[in-house]
Parts: sequence; C-alpha cells; structure tokens
Amino acid sequence: MPDLCRTMCGCLAASFLLFVGFLFVHAFAAVPEGADQRFARAAQFAQEGKAAAAEAEYEAGLKLRPGDAHATNNLAVLYFQEGKLRQAVGSFERAKRLDPNNPEIDFNLGLALYQGGGVQRAIPYLSRAEAAGMNPLETHFLLGVCWFQLNDWSRSVHELELARESDVGTPEVLFLLVRAYRNSAQQKKSLDTVAQFLKHYPDSPLLHEMLAEAHDEVSEPEGAESELKAAVAALPQAPQLHFLLGYFYYRWTRYEQAVAPLDSEIRLNPSFAPAYYYLGDVRLRQGNPNEAERNFSKALQLDPAYGEAFIGLGKTYVEQKRAAEAVPLFRRALELLPDRVEPSYWLGRTLVQLGQAEQGRKLLEDVKRLKAAERDRLPPLLRPAAATESAGKQ
Repeated sequence: MPDLCRTMCGCLAASFLLFVGFLFVHAFAAVPEGADQRFARAAQFAQEGKAAAAEAEYEAGLKLRPGDAHATNNLAVLYFQEGKLRQAVGSFERAKRLDPNNPEIDFNLGLALYQGGGVQRAIPYLSRAEAAGMNPLETHFLLGVCWFQLNDWSRSVHELELARESDVGTPEVLFLLVRAYRNSAQQKKSLDTVAQFLKHYPDSPLLHEMLAEAHDEVSEPEGAESELKAAVAALPQAPQLHFLLGYFYYRWTRYEQAVAPLDSEIRLNPSFAPAYYYLGDVRLRQGNPNEAERNFSKALQLDPAYGEAFIGLGKTYVEQKRAAEAVPLFRRALELLPDRVEPSYWLGRTLVQLGQAEQGRKLLEDVKRLKAAERDRLPPLLRPAAATESAGKQ
C-alpha cells in the first residue's frame, strides 16, 4: 500500500500533466493516395475534437500503410485521450519500432507508461527524450517524479531542480522538491523551499495537500481530512484529487466514506487503475465480492502489470469459493512483486486449502523470511517492536 506522501506525489504529477500534452508527429513523406486522404481527414477530425472519428480514420489509413510511424503515433495519442491506455501504449511502442530515433515518440511513450503506472519502464524513454532536448521542463519533472517513486532521492532532486523554470519554480516542482530534499537529508534546502512555496503560492491548492500530509504525519486525521476536502473544492475537476481523499479514508479504515470519492475519481478519470483497485478492495472488505471482482478486473484491464490487483482478484476468487482460479493470479502477483509478503502468503494459504500442503507450507515459510527482510528495510523508527503475521501537445 503506498503511503500518503507517495500517493500525493502521484496525484500532483497527474495535476501537473493537465498542462503536459502528447506530441502529434507531422509526416512529410509521400504516402499512397488512399492513406493520405484518411490521415488528412483524421487530422481534421482530431483538430475539431472528434476523437472517435479521427481514431477510425487513422485505423483505416494504417490498414493501407501499416508502416507509417507518424500516423501510428497520432493514433496512440487518440487512444490515450479516449482512455484506452493499453492500446495507446501498444501503438506508441509500434511507432517507436518504426521510427526508433524519434524523440517525440520517446516522450509520448514515456508519458503513457508513466500514466499507466509503469514508472521503471518509462524512465529510459523519458531519458532519451531529455537527451534530445524534447519538452525539457516537462521531461525533467516527469523523471523527477519517477525517481521519487523509486526512492532514488538524489536523482529526483537533480531532475526537479532542472525542472525549475525560474529561480522560484512552479508550485508542482516546489511541492515535490520539499519532500525530495527532506528524504535526502537536505533539511535546510527543504525548509527554504517551503518558504519559497508559502511566499509565492499562498493560495495554491497544493498548500492544502502539504498541510494534509503534515496532519497525517502526526496522526491528526481530522485536520488532514479538512485540508484534502479544501483541495478538492478548489480543483474539483483535477485528476486524482478525489482519489487522494478516497485513499485517505481507506488508509484510516473509514471504508464506507472512501466509496464516494473513489467513484468520483472513476467518473472524472476512467483510465486510472488505482481508483478501481482501492474501490475493489473496499467492496471486498464490505462483503461484496461480485463488485470487487468487477473493479479488480477493470484495474488489470487498464494496467496488466498491477501486482496488487492480481492479489485482490485472487482474494476475491477465494472468497467466492474459486480457489483453483485464484492460484495463477497469486503466481503472477509473485512474479510482479517478488519482495512482497502478500503474494507468497496468499499463494501458500490457497495451495494448502487445495491439498497441496508441502508446496503451500514452503511458501508460508518464505513469508517469515520476507517479513524479516521487509522489516530490515524500514527506518528504525518505523520498525515494529516484534514481527506480527498479516497478510499529447498539438
């Protein structure tokens, strides 16, 4: 489960990306007449905001000329705008194979992978775009967020400092720099950046997020809730703010209250897999496995590498007395999350339930080892006293 600060950083990146667009690539090479006409109509439809019609024209044109990297890229942009994230990533990857040295496609693919939760996969493409000078401020920011989410504070600080448009920087960059400096033990720089934020952006909704985190860190849920509600009220259409409020309720085990903001997030941002995952987990806890199954399945449709969603769907199948169907889901989760306790625990428990006791007990033994390793990775103040068993721009 992500902590509140890390979740805020993901929400912040999404808010920032309201201003970051994909790049439509313009082709100048001659193409067969039929494809040329299709692509021209597609571009016109896209300019008019008719995404579905533009998508259909690009698809028809690509049947005539499947090796056109520019049209493949532009179709991927439209897929993304339509919330078809898997298709978008696949099309960007095809465009990349067709035109491997195009930095605009590198940027687009990196952004799409990041939005889908593929932080590690996004970094090489964003780095190539950065080296080519493509969208420098946006690319530095995205790389800063990626490295932050991977706990590489020095690289995160480096990229975020490069993302500053001026000596002050945008509120989004400053917001993340405060945390990156603090996590890399640069306390003076962290405090100086807080002062800059308060001086230049006293009315920013991000201030509410910063204060919410402060309340949360000292176990004051009422104050954190108040600040998060204020942030949502200030930017009701911003992606992932409703999710952040729902996640806050989830984190404080106020599951019934988590449902409404998570539903709101899904209406605003239907391609955001974590909203479906947490709503699925809430429904499972509420004793509604059918709704849980629907939400976990949607999360996996949007992000096929979402390890936690495989665990959630597997637990749902166990609840529905479909233990045999849960086993491959837990195995896949174990592949995706090899250092996490939950996949081994649930796979071992389920195998024991199915009569495969020896294999199941071996996995449950692995749980003890993983829990010890996980505990050793925590900072001293966060370690438990004793081990406890738990399971595009146009």
